[in-house]
Amino acid sequence: MHIGLFDSGVGGLTVLKELVKEFPKAKFTYLGDTARLPYGNKAPETLEKYSLENMEFLASKKVDAIVVACHSASSVCLEMNLFKKIPVFNVISPSCKEALETSKSKKIGVMATKATIRSQVYPSYINQLDPSAQVIGQECPLLVPLVEEELSDDEITEIILKRYLKPLQAGSVDTILLGCTHYPILKDSISSLCPDITLIDPARSVALKLRELFDDSKDEESPMDIFLTDHSPHFITHAQSILGENLKHLIHYPNS
Repeated sequence: MHIGLFDSGVGGLTVLKELVKEFPKAKFTYLGDTARLPYGNKAPETLEKYSLENMEFLASKKVDAIVVACHSASSVCLEMNLFKKIPVFNVISPSCKEALETSKSKKIGVMATKATIRSQVYPSYINQLDPSAQVIGQECPLLVPLVEEELSDDEITEIILKRYLKPLQAGSVDTILLGCTHYPILKDSISSLCPDITLIDPARSVALKLRELFDDSKDEESPMDIFLTDHSPHFITHAQSILGENLKHLIHYPNS
């Protein structure tokens, strides 16, 4: 089993971490499009172009499945059969289903990038599943740069989180979907500010979805490969923190 993933930066590593837990013997190839991050402020047409290019790269590595480990990119891939030869999975649909199963009040908050919120993909998809659900979206454009700049535990991040959470708390949501793969890195900080609200981590949701469909029991454990489109010391530091190992020998560059 060979699983390929892509994201604009370190956020997708939260998905990779969960997939490694579920498929400890699988081979993984991760593409971090660090030359073009962040994706959250890009136009849908640009995101579609980047997504197709990233999928082509992963397909060249002979992967068996592709995970779009980015919510902004998933928002343009959700209803499109962009790739026909390899199964493609997004982080939106499984996390929406989990949020609906978790929420008792059916009032669901979504924290996401501008591109994801403005796409209206979450309320559209959730209301297809349950028309009675109420979805409150909150744009959080500053969170990805703060995570990428290693400021997850900084006091300025707490101040910004309080501001972003205020409308969701005012809307009496009982569940918040972390609609960006960077945000689980801030999960503890968010939980401390709203302890009575359940957080949905899409990384876990998509890992469980793949577990329903694939089996790695016959695989032999394989090393992972991480490709970056630009040199990024911050990425390497974050990757080691998230995945818990020295990854410098696993980092490659597509054109090198």
